Amino acid sequence: MTETKLVAEKRAGRGKAEAKRMRRTKRVPAIIYGEIKEPIPISVDAHELDLLLKKSYSTIDIELDSKKHQVILRDIQRHPVNDTVLHVDFMQVKKGHKITMTVPVHFEGEAVGLKQGGVMDEVKRELEIAVLPKDIPEYIVANIENLNVGDAFRVKDLEAVNFEILDDPEDVLCRIEAPRVIATEAEGAEEEAMAEEEATEPEVITAKDKEEGESEG
Repeated sequence: MTETKLVAEKRAGRGKAEAKRMRRTKRVPAIIYGEIKEPIPISVDAHELDLLLKKSYSTIDIELDSKKHQVILRDIQRHPVNDTVLHVDFMQVKKGHKITMTVPVHFEGEAVGLKQGGVMDEVKRELEIAVLPKDIPEYIVANIENLNVGDAFRVKDLEAVNFEILDDPEDVLCRIEAPRVIATEAEGAEEEAMAEEEATEPEVITAKDKEEGESEG
């Protein structure tokens, strides 16, 4: 991914009232924290931010009062109904210093087991990595083409390039399960066999049962 730029302005006020006022003027409240002494409350143009969020990038250069802050996008708060961005957290980073962050996993290829009728169970879709800002990947690729029914793809099966994966190497990312139809039929056949076995078992008549039968006669 590449770098991109965003122009920001300092925020004088804080609180919900100030945030609403900014949104009416098409600006989004945000904050910069990290490698600086004190967090810096800022605001950014809503349209410019929207364009940025549609791009693939590693770091962002925020221009603020003629100074540049190299940051990564750390958190986005959105409106629960209309999905409008309400607030953004930017974390400042230093070149040459690794950062820890979460990156999505993309499964690629059609597993052999799926062609055989198997079902894919996605267990883990994100991984935590340690990486230099310039090497932040958009996502991590997991090629599942060689998975058969019953096979699992684990963290240790990934190829890590320019970053370190911090999750347990034995963690399962996905597995190919046996077809549910076959499993259901097997369970049904087992139940039928048990029912037939119970039906053919001779009834055991105890002495007490025999006495009760004679008395009734």
